[in-house]
Amino acid sequence: MVTHRLGAIGHLPPEIRRSYLRPHAILASLNPRSLLLSTPMSAANLARLLLLAAIWGGSYAFLRVVAPVFGGIGTMWLRVCIAGLGLVTYAVVMREDLQLRQWWKQYAFIGLMNSALPFALIAFAMKTLPAGYGAILNALSPFFGALFAALMLAERLTAIRLFGMLLGMFGVGVIMNLGPIPLNGATLIAAAASITATVCYGFISVYTKKYTKGAPNIGIAAGALIFPSLLVAPFGVTAMPSTMPATPVIVALVLLALLCTSFANLLYFRLIRDAGPTKAISVTFLIPIFGVAWGAIFFGEKLNTGALVGGVIVMIGVALVLGLIAPAQKKTAA
Repeated sequence: MVTHRLGAIGHLPPEIRRSYLRPHAILASLNPRSLLLSTPMSAANLARLLLLAAIWGGSYAFLRVVAPVFGGIGTMWLRVCIAGLGLVTYAVVMREDLQLRQWWKQYAFIGLMNSALPFALIAFAMKTLPAGYGAILNALSPFFGALFAALMLAERLTAIRLFGMLLGMFGVGVIMNLGPIPLNGATLIAAAASITATVCYGFISVYTKKYTKGAPNIGIAAGALIFPSLLVAPFGVTAMPSTMPATPVIVALVLLALLCTSFANLLYFRLIRDAGPTKAISVTFLIPIFGVAWGAIFFGEKLNTGALVGGVIVMIGVALVLGLIAPAQKKTAA
C-alpha cells in the first residue's frame, strides 16, 4: 500500500489541484493497469509494525476481561486516563515538549476520533463478540484508510483496490453469517459498532498525516489521550462499578492502558510519520492473526470453518488494497 501523492498535479496552482480531489476526478483516476505497489518498508518500521500488531491484537483479549466489568464508556475513559497519565509522566521525565498551545485543537480532534469514539465502540462490541471476531473486523481499517487517502491526499484508487474493498466487505458478511456465534440483533449491533470504529481509524490516520506536520510524536500520542479523558470524565465517573473489581481485571486494565494504548500510540504515530498513513494502518492486516492467537490462548476461543474462511477473504481483500497482491502483467511484444 502506498502513500505518495499524484506528482503530476503537484506543480499546479491550489485551485486547480483542488479540482482533482473532487469525486468525479477520483473516479476518473481509476486505472486497473497502474497498480500502486508498496515500496519496501525499512527494517525498523517493519519491526515496529509487527510489535504493534502483536500488542493491539492482545488488546481484544484484555477488553474481554475489562469491558464486562466497567462497560463501554467506563472502559474507554479509564483506558485513556491511565494511558494519558503514563505518557505525560514519560514526557516530564524525558523533558519532552508536548507543544500543547500550538497543537491542542488537532490533538483534541485526534483524541476524539482515534481514542474516545473507537475505544467506546470496540469496548461495547467486545461485550458480545469474541476477541478473534473483533480483531478480524478491525482489519477493515485499511479499506476506509484508502478511501480517505484518495479524498484527502489524492492517492490513486485503482480498480484492483476497489475490488479488494468489496472482497473484504464480503468476507465480513461470511464471518457474521457462518461464524460460531448466533447471528441476531445483538451480534449485528456489536459488529456495526466495531466496523464504525474502523471508519474512525481510517479517517484519522490520514488526518494526522495531513494536518500535524511539525507536531512532536509524543505530543500527538499524549494529546490524543489527555483531551478525550477530560471530555468524557463526567460520563466515565458515573459508569464506575459500585464494588472494587477483582485483581485480574485491574491487571488487564493497566496492561490495556499502558501497553496497548500509551506505548502502542507512540509506535503508531511514529509509523504514520515515517511510513505514511496507509502503510501504518496496514497493521490491521496482521492484528487478526495475533487477536485469534491470544483469544485461543487466554479464552480457549475456537473459530469454525466459516469464520476462518471469512477471515482469509478479509485478509486477501486487505492485501489487494495494500498492493501486496498484484495480477500478473502481460508481456508486450518487443
